[in-house]
Amino acid sequence: MGQEFAWSPNHRFRIADGQLDPGSAWRITAAPEPLGVPAWMAGFSTETPPEIIMAVTDVLARTGATIDWTGESHPALQQPTDRRALIRTLADAGWRSTYRDGVLDLEAPDELARVQVRLDPPGDPDDLMAHPHLYVEIGPRGSGGYPPYWQAMVTTNAPAVVVDALTRALTNPTPLQRDRDWMDEELLAHLGHRTEAGPAAASPYTETDLREAAAELCEEALEEVEHLDFVPEWYIVDRVIPSSRSRTPTTWGQLPSEQRALACLLVEDMVIAAAASAPALLDLDLGANLDPRTASRKPTPPLTAALSELPFNISDLKDAAAYAAAAQINGTDLSGIAEALHDRPVGDGTTWTWGSLPTAQHEQALHAIDRLLTGAAARTPELFAPDVRPAPLAIVAPVYLAGPGHDRTAAAKPLTGRGWTTEKQGPTTVYTSPCRRLRAQSTTDDTGTSWTASFNYLLSGEEVWRVTADPRTPPEIVTALHTALAANPSELIRTAGNAEDGLVPIISAGWHDNSTREHLIWDAPGGEMASVYRCTAPAGQMFVGESRAWQISGGSEAEGWTIEMSENIPAPLLEAVTAAMADPAPVARLGRDLTSEHLLCLDVRPLVPKAPPGPSARSLAARTRVGLSQLAPAASRSTAASNPPDQLRQPAR
Repeated sequence: MGQEFAWSPNHRFRIADGQLDPGSAWRITAAPEPLGVPAWMAGFSTETPPEIIMAVTDVLARTGATIDWTGESHPALQQPTDRRALIRTLADAGWRSTYRDGVLDLEAPDELARVQVRLDPPGDPDDLMAHPHLYVEIGPRGSGGYPPYWQAMVTTNAPAVVVDALTRALTNPTPLQRDRDWMDEELLAHLGHRTEAGPAAASPYTETDLREAAAELCEEALEEVEHLDFVPEWYIVDRVIPSSRSRTPTTWGQLPSEQRALACLLVEDMVIAAAASAPALLDLDLGANLDPRTASRKPTPPLTAALSELPFNISDLKDAAAYAAAAQINGTDLSGIAEALHDRPVGDGTTWTWGSLPTAQHEQALHAIDRLLTGAAARTPELFAPDVRPAPLAIVAPVYLAGPGHDRTAAAKPLTGRGWTTEKQGPTTVYTSPCRRLRAQSTTDDTGTSWTASFNYLLSGEEVWRVTADPRTPPEIVTALHTALAANPSELIRTAGNAEDGLVPIISAGWHDNSTREHLIWDAPGGEMASVYRCTAPAGQMFVGESRAWQISGGSEAEGWTIEMSENIPAPLLEAVTAAMADPAPVARLGRDLTSEHLLCLDVRPLVPKAPPGPSARSLAARTRVGLSQLAPAASRSTAASNPPDQLRQPAR
């Protein structure tokens, strides 16, 4: 199993190299009887200098004038003594000591070495890893959770000759020769060590270079979410929706399929939008990102539920996005860092690329960037702490700039609720009133759903009036039209009356009358992004192609919508449309579906959905797996593509 052992002639001492425990790759055991139960143990991690280990092994083989391997007389098999000599040796070398709760802590003057001695109680004599009697740790404090440069442990029953040898080795001022390529660059820089050729050469990269490289990898990792199918769902499927804890814990994966698909897409949007702010995770300026992505290019999935009834809110989405972003950044392992940065310039790019650095400096840079990425991943909640603009779940006003919305079925409900029959004809659905004289139809294609309503004479089939709404018409306006259409059919089959009576709602709401002798024009207040228009010129003075039909529109020319009504449209239908346009009440929308041209004229606020009751705690406990905070272990991207979502790590590209 890749381990090597060396035994003393009588099998009382054993030195093992390559132990499976990473904290104790070297292990020394001593037993009073050959092949017996160890009386004491000492362990050393892989990077421990061999001189430290040899200080202990030497006292095993060369103690006194002659070698005596009997358990009765060998000094390394005697009963332990007090540790006053250890403490005195360290104190004479300038180490500072503190005592608390039965533990004596000693630290070297340069704060790069620490020794901890358990005095009362002394610790388990057979416990080397968890609570050793003597623990040595080498490396700077506050290394961000990373292991020390090396460590050593000694159990309680180790005799004074062993402990004192270890202590003397720790305080030995004699310099050692080392191959610089095998040394830790950060430690060398901290100590200011010199090579034989003189002062250490300047590093080819700076701390800023490392941070900028890490920021690039963060940004690319977040942007890459769009190109990895179902990645957000992998990350959050077993994660509890925070706002559900007040009822019963619900995970994202337990949502109905259409709600889960929407939630994952919104999380993906937020992660992609956060990519432009990734440098802030490394305490860098954001720079001039001229074209930051704000959302995925994927279309909004169908959703029949009202946005206000979704069982999650914006804070829940932020929590999921922060978790997914952290997992995505943590997914970049050392090999991925090396691959992604290989041909990229270091600093000004005049001398080095990351891949052309000398081996030791290249490895050191990779580890430093890996540590920076881990720190950046821990800070991802900062990316989502501010308000997301526009909010992923929003309420907006005025309605005529809100766009077509997500629910293409809402506009039909006033008709079907009044007993209108439906008939499918390919992409078109025909709705017929109970009196069979009023009809409506919807046609759905890639651009959305367009609507038509009309009144025809029953016997001749001649059309009396017609109204059409294009696919971008807000559904609330079409719904208002259909509500009026289905409410009083008898009023709609008479052509008598003045259609201009239907303008009362916008006149009362303060719309501007910009009419001329030949044209009736009413414009919305403010930016004039909506209007009601009809040509009133005599027939001989009308332009070619112009008609007397009512033209009702909202929004910009490129992203707006239009409703066209016959000249003799019944006033209740025109009034229903104008009343909906003048209604100041905000409507629910997905931020991703709002048109950028309209955002400057929209009042956009976050939506606070009304969450429905969750499942019972008993039924949920039987079928849920909950992960609250711990990120899943790392794996390669190729593994993540074929394995469950707990395999998260992947190399960057």
